[in-house]
Amino acid sequence: MRRYALIAASLFALSSMPAEAAKCRLKPKEVVTKFMTQLYIDKEPRAAFEKWVVPGYIQHNPMAATGRDAAIAFLEPFMKSNPHISYAIKRIIADGDLVAVHSHGKFAPDDRGIAVVDIVRVEGCKVVEHWDVVQPVPEKSANENGMF
Repeated sequence: MRRYALIAASLFALSSMPAEAAKCRLKPKEVVTKFMTQLYIDKEPRAAFEKWVVPGYIQHNPMAATGRDAAIAFLEPFMKSNPHISYAIKRIIADGDLVAVHSHGKFAPDDRGIAVVDIVRVEGCKVVEHWDVVQPVPEKSANENGMF
C-alpha cells in the first residue's frame, strides 16, 4: 500500500510541474554550460537567451535591467559594437540549482581582459536568476599563480 502512495505522490508532483520542467533531463550545470557556450563562445545572445532563459529573468547586476528582453536589448548591440570580444570559460562549478562560471573576457586580442564569475540559478532547464562579479586582470601580480 505504501508503495502505491509513493507512486501516486510522484505522479501528482510530475503532473503539477510545468510541461517543460517535467521533460527536462539536463542537470543545472549542463544547462548553464550550453547557455554560456552559446552566449560567450558562439556570440549568439538572442538565441542563447530565448532558448535557455525565462522571460522573468532576475538580474542582480546593478548596471543591467532585469528581464530576458532587457538582457537581449543590451547584449546584442554590445557584442556587435565589440566584434573582437572573446570569452574563455575556465571552469564551471555547480551546487544544486546554482552554477558558477569562471571565465576570462577580452575586448581586444591584446587586452589583458577581465576575470568574470557569473552565478546563475536554474529551474527546470531554464536560467531564472543571475549575479556576476568582474575584476580586471592586472599588469602585475603579487604571486605567480595567475587568475585562471
